[in-house]
Amino acid sequence: MMRAEVEHAANEKILIVDDEPANVQLLQRLLTSSGYTNLRSTGDPQQVLPLYEEFRPDLILLDLHMPALDGFEVMEQLSEVISDDDYVPILVLTADVTTASKQRALVGGAKDFLTKPLDTAEVLARVANLLETRSLHLQLRRHNEILEEQVKERTRALWTSITQLEQAEKDLRLAQEETIHSLSLAAEFRDDETSRHIERMSRYCAVVAKALGLSSERRETIRLAAKMHDVGKIGVPDAILLKPGKLTEEEFEVMKTHAEIGHDILSGATSELATTAQVIAWTHHEKIDGSGYPRGLTGDTIPLEGRIAAVADVFDAVTTNRVYRKAFTLPEALGILNEGRRTHFDAEILDLFLDRMDEILTLKETLDEGPPGRSKRT
Repeated sequence: MMRAEVEHAANEKILIVDDEPANVQLLQRLLTSSGYTNLRSTGDPQQVLPLYEEFRPDLILLDLHMPALDGFEVMEQLSEVISDDDYVPILVLTADVTTASKQRALVGGAKDFLTKPLDTAEVLARVANLLETRSLHLQLRRHNEILEEQVKERTRALWTSITQLEQAEKDLRLAQEETIHSLSLAAEFRDDETSRHIERMSRYCAVVAKALGLSSERRETIRLAAKMHDVGKIGVPDAILLKPGKLTEEEFEVMKTHAEIGHDILSGATSELATTAQVIAWTHHEKIDGSGYPRGLTGDTIPLEGRIAAVADVFDAVTTNRVYRKAFTLPEALGILNEGRRTHFDAEILDLFLDRMDEILTLKETLDEGPPGRSKRT
């Protein structure tokens, strides 16, 4: 065992519960020889609860059949003090290999089994596996706590800025747009391409809004609000946002949270601009057939602003270099959009967008100066 592994094993706490002294001695000797030196043991099942409170083990080795309290009753007591978030695995020691006992133990909280008489290699393998699972759980919990605090801090900062923006609504529209643009860039500061993406996508939205016959004021509100569509990505780790390859299922689940985070950041504001931005942030990844996220909305239950933003965002995504792929050609991009008709996109909005492709391409050329830098996922 390497030095780092030995130090790690020495820090992990294991509680042994067995009324047979020979079994306890065997386990202690075996674990100690493998580097696990932070051990406690008891042959009295009635002492498990106070020992747990005092020792706070990372793993419990528990005999099932003991006097006074059996292993099932001990697990029932432990379930009252061990929360799911704690994840303290219980490794059951038993000579009873019946299906009924195993099922009862699993329901009671056991994570694995060791059959008596104990096999030394199997003991060490199962102990190592459960401790590794426990370690990964704690790492994930710490990461989530750090991420949650970062999101809260950034949310507070963004919320302060939005509040200030609401108070300044009577100021010049140009000043308002500059503030919104700055907030959008602050939310996606990790992306070299973000400024151009925000500008292109928001202007595409304005083109469609005009084609729908919306008033100039409403079109301008949608254009500005669309710049905030990905504000929730402030809560997505760089390792996922800028990953050059395909995301795992777990990573994609984290990625999808940006829609909810964006909604939460913008919730509570009362101005038309802020409420529109909230709607777009929350719904621009919904799909007409209900397969989108975060809520699986369908058809017209998706707000108009979200349906507009969906087309604009996807078009800009597929025609722009991304960290995980090159930009598609225009024919390929149009093919992707048409494939999404009535499944991903509102057919009427898609047609309006496609009918104005000359205007869209002119905007893209104007706003796409210089070589693209590294770019985030959309």
